[in-house]
Amino acid sequence: MGYVKKTAAVMFAAVLGSSVLAGGSQAWAQDTPGVTKDEVTIGAWVALTGPVAVYGVPLRAGVQSYFEAINAKGGVNGRKVNWIVEDNAYNPQQTVAVARKLASRDNVLAAVVAHGTAQTAAAFPYFLDEAKIPILLPYAGAKEWYDPPKQGLFGLHVLYEDQANAIGRWAGKDGYKKVLVVHGAHAAFENVANNVKPGLTAVVADGEVELMPVKIGTTDYAPITLEIARKKPDAIVAIQTLNEIVLLAKGLKQQGVDIPIYSYHPTVAQATIKLGGEFVEGLKSLSLTSSPFADTDAAKQYRADLAKYGGGEEPDFVSYLGYGAAKIFVEALANAKEPITRESIVQAFAELKGYDSGIFPPVSFSAEHAVGGHLLQPMEIKSGKWVPVGDIIDVRKF
Repeated sequence: MGYVKKTAAVMFAAVLGSSVLAGGSQAWAQDTPGVTKDEVTIGAWVALTGPVAVYGVPLRAGVQSYFEAINAKGGVNGRKVNWIVEDNAYNPQQTVAVARKLASRDNVLAAVVAHGTAQTAAAFPYFLDEAKIPILLPYAGAKEWYDPPKQGLFGLHVLYEDQANAIGRWAGKDGYKKVLVVHGAHAAFENVANNVKPGLTAVVADGEVELMPVKIGTTDYAPITLEIARKKPDAIVAIQTLNEIVLLAKGLKQQGVDIPIYSYHPTVAQATIKLGGEFVEGLKSLSLTSSPFADTDAAKQYRADLAKYGGGEEPDFVSYLGYGAAKIFVEALANAKEPITRESIVQAFAELKGYDSGIFPPVSFSAEHAVGGHLLQPMEIKSGKWVPVGDIIDVRKF
């Protein structure tokens, strides 16, 4: 009873209008950028410094481990994969500078597994629109990216707005009616937070949702937890980084306030447990992947490759996600028609059907669907481990 069949976490999809593959294809025709007979050069912006490096460092380790393992076997159709990773420090302006460097100096074929929603969006005008370089499988996403579809953009995972809606429904099905949504005080977090209420009220018609913005980077949660205790919510939904969710959980329990906390997929990481310890016991969240600790062929190979090429990183859900995304990119690259160009890699993604990475459910891209995935596995921290709870959530039907 494999995870892919029974506990799949996310289905990839992407939009590619007929203008990309037909009338608009000339806009993407290139003189083989980033490709030689021996190598394919791609790039990414990833937060390797600052508080969000807790995601970026393991993400890089997972992606790099798969590419290094493939290169050790001779590469993809005889070409090694050269993945150039630049630190964007989770900063939109720095991301734009990195995007320009990758495009003009490194002449990359594509950006692959770029990191950060607001950060990646900041690079769209130059990278996608002007330079016309594809952005493939970013660790990021927003609904507005796909409506209308953006030429050359292929989504990675279940959109955060859909995750928030699913969390609202989950809390409602668990019997909670008064929900407080604690979120980062930034438009990107608020847009996600606004989707909790429609989910809750779909289950509990008279459910109440209140938003509570918190300045990003806040470390003193004493006044915040006091205010939460005063509001007396039945449950909390936290749309924040895992560092801040840990502080929130600690602050509440240190004051003797026992309120269940729900969150979205960036929380599902070993760092949450390491940083939070006993304070994050009972935390509920949603996972995009199977477990990196599973006894499956894919998970075993991931752990072996990470041990060899991951720079000392321990197995983790974040690096596992990166490893799986790298597998999907390599599959598309292997199927791309020669000569390899930005146009041919875009077309290869559009034609990728039913690819089973063993980490995500089988991947199918088409020209009809804009969002990435639609399957999520509810998880909970129990006895210091992330464990699956309940049935898989299909956000299209949940």
